[in-house]
Amino acid sequence: MPNPAIGLAQQFGDYLAQGDYAKAHGLLCSALQRQYSPSTLRADVETMIYYGSGPIQRAIAMADCLLTDWQYPPMEANDLAWVYVSLEGEDFLEAVSVIVQQEGKKLAIRWLEWGRP
Repeated sequence: MPNPAIGLAQQFGDYLAQGDYAKAHGLLCSALQRQYSPSTLRADVETMIYYGSGPIQRAIAMADCLLTDWQYPPMEANDLAWVYVSLEGEDFLEAVSVIVQQEGKKLAIRWLEWGRP
């Protein structure tokens, strides 16, 4: 069975690739939902891929890049994993890194970092 944090990160990447920022927003933790709106997510993605000739065509949550222990940003008690999600277009390769945490009874993304490292 795949790691549930990877599944959530993949779902987030898929929603970005589909341009469904409302559903992507729904995967954020409540604090991040207050920081980002669906339109803010769209603006951040568009700013990141502005140089490309089209939209994101494919998202891949990189299972081999999953971290369960890290230093920055500081881990929190409910954190499960840090996951790198590759965002690929016809002529660009970008990414979003996410930290997935347990928020109540569901998994949620509590941190985002846009762009390749």
